[in-house]
Amino acid sequence: MIIKSIEIEKFRAFKNVSFCLGKRITAISGRNATQKTTVLGMIGQPFTISKNHPMYGCKTIDGYNFRSQFKEKFKISETHDIIGEHKWKLNLNPRVYEKGYFSIESIARIQKDKKPTLRFWNAESRASGAGYVQLPVYFLSLSRLYPIGESGRTQSFKIELTKEEEKYCIDKYREILAIQAIPTAPSGEPESSSVGVEKGTSSRTFCGVSDSIHDIFANSAGEGDITKIILAMLSFKRLKDKYGNDYKGGILLIDELDATLYGFSQKKLVDYLWEASKEFGVQVIFTTHSPIVLKQVNKYQREEWQRKGQGLSFDAYESAIVYLQPGYGQRGERIILPKNIASSRELNIALNDINLSISTDRTKLSVYCEDARAISFVRYILSKRLGVNQDLYMNFVDINLSWTNYVQLCEKHVPEFRNNVVILDGDVKGESGFAARKKVLEESKNFLILPLTIEKDLFFELKNPMAFNDFQSRFSNVPALNYDICFCDWPKPPEEYKTVDFKHWFEHLENILGDQTILYAFWYDQHREECDKFVDDFIETFNLLANRMELDGLPVSETDPEQVAVPAAIPADQEIVQ
Repeated sequence: MIIKSIEIEKFRAFKNVSFCLGKRITAISGRNATQKTTVLGMIGQPFTISKNHPMYGCKTIDGYNFRSQFKEKFKISETHDIIGEHKWKLNLNPRVYEKGYFSIESIARIQKDKKPTLRFWNAESRASGAGYVQLPVYFLSLSRLYPIGESGRTQSFKIELTKEEEKYCIDKYREILAIQAIPTAPSGEPESSSVGVEKGTSSRTFCGVSDSIHDIFANSAGEGDITKIILAMLSFKRLKDKYGNDYKGGILLIDELDATLYGFSQKKLVDYLWEASKEFGVQVIFTTHSPIVLKQVNKYQREEWQRKGQGLSFDAYESAIVYLQPGYGQRGERIILPKNIASSRELNIALNDINLSISTDRTKLSVYCEDARAISFVRYILSKRLGVNQDLYMNFVDINLSWTNYVQLCEKHVPEFRNNVVILDGDVKGESGFAARKKVLEESKNFLILPLTIEKDLFFELKNPMAFNDFQSRFSNVPALNYDICFCDWPKPPEEYKTVDFKHWFEHLENILGDQTILYAFWYDQHREECDKFVDDFIETFNLLANRMELDGLPVSETDPEQVAVPAAIPADQEIVQ
């Protein structure tokens, strides 16, 4: 990671806000006019390669000098952009910049006999160069410079790629765009392809691939954009390979990542950036409106949260989504509040906000149990291992169906009962017909069986006087409760009672204790291994279904619930009005 977070004191509609970036990829999204491109410019502004640096003079494969220019990133309004009304800070990894942060503000550029113009400079020094951060940065705006019909005004020139680089570029180009290599020779050899650059009078370039079907002049905008991104990554790879320890990573800024690409390629491009960012030490930050892109980034977020939990600071994760939420302050002024997206639920809210609609989509899995008591027991044993608010991840549903009804609905492929968790009582294994339907439950991969039949098994457990004494001494909160009171209406051996008797006994004891979770705590203490096995199976099943439905999964590791990250509060003077 190079940039951990950005704090914006003031910049147009940003006032005293901050957000974190992912270590590898960050997607910045929002409606139009929410300053997405401006944010990319603010991020890239303090990075350069100066004359005294070993990499000075290095250029990307397509001719970019690793120093983003002011005019690429900012459109300045002489009326509204007032000198001195822009100030922000990047919090950096001390490994790449010892001070750990870099502050920028707008100052006046004084030129003789001319009106002062706005420039951005180090907020802590006016010295020439002012210690700008020495790191390569590449700012890409994905738009085709030359329409296909005007390609006669441009020229294609050969770029110097090694065989390995050209093969890498063409392979990735085909993978992302799903373009097949078609054998064209009797020997069955694949078609010959090459990578090139189209250039006109402007310094901007268009990259593409020539093969037996078309050449670079006929490449689509999407083909060109993909090729340009791959060449950008290869350019960082060259620096990494050549300069060793002097290369501390690079920053790739991409404006409108999804421009010109269809859905499949959008997903594959995110996958490529995820892998290449790690391989070549590049922090990738891009803007997008695409739900497909955002959901693919969120997929990586969900996978990481399942491994690490959500108790860390946002900048501790490999990927991030930042939503620029527009609104109006208390005085009616337009403001923009960046928000780090922390779950698929928040992403769905953001996507609906982009479309100015209210979501009616379900963003949680349902967990079906045979009765309310089973729900309370499942909630209890999950709470012993999961440091998360269960209500944020799942809806518990009791519709009082028997196990055979649940299985029949599953057999009929009713989506609700195939794509959500169904938990059956522990006694189901002894029911007639279970053996014949066991295969259905296993193949569906969404059924679980409780480690006990709650009322019956607790009755059997506590009927043992030694077990009761242990319960009374370590768990009961009613000193007057004794064995005779506990079983006053149930003096016979447990085997002589029926299900209805066990339920009445449980209600009797629950009324005395005032809290059924005391009984659950006792069972959990006595049968920890069985309960933990159930929780492990629950997490595995839940996450399988969550991934299928593109919803938030549960963290695999234990997490302290008090450490769950909470987004920063909105400043009092910027309360948003939607």
